[in-house]
Amino acid sequence: MRDKKGQLSIETMIIYGLVILVTLSVIGGLLYFKVLDVTAYLPDKCDLGGSGDVKCEEWAYTADGLKLGIRNTGQKPIVSMQAFVTDEVGTNFDGSISSDTNTATIAPGDIGAVEFTDGGGEAGKILRGPLTLKYEFQGGAIEMETTGSIRVKSSGGTAGTS
Repeated sequence: MRDKKGQLSIETMIIYGLVILVTLSVIGGLLYFKVLDVTAYLPDKCDLGGSGDVKCEEWAYTADGLKLGIRNTGQKPIVSMQAFVTDEVGTNFDGSISSDTNTATIAPGDIGAVEFTDGGGEAGKILRGPLTLKYEFQGGAIEMETTGSIRVKSSGGTAGTS
């Protein structure tokens, strides 16, 4: 009799283990094929990697378009700045959109605005994709470029700041 109880508990553990394994595999498959989208529950983010001369600190995504606040963390003023963003999913727009070129001088430590007038989003839609920023320092001979990523949910209304 004693052997039967041990065998029953091992069989129960194996069955529960297989059920958990199958459940996790199904959830993983649904996430991989984008049937389940967990990004709706993640916070908005705007990251710019690269040289460390610029940092994305403010963003707003509305029906009017996308607005970014880029801080100059470098040592020299920035005299020209333009951004490009691609919607990976294609929910809000196809391909890539570019911002208007900001030609206002952005002193070190200050924030400059970059505005995209195309590609406004409906309320609740998520813009997710690569972000490229091209900028030029005052007295600089070449145009600098840095890339990063953006994930932001549209508020659908008119633009403000985040």
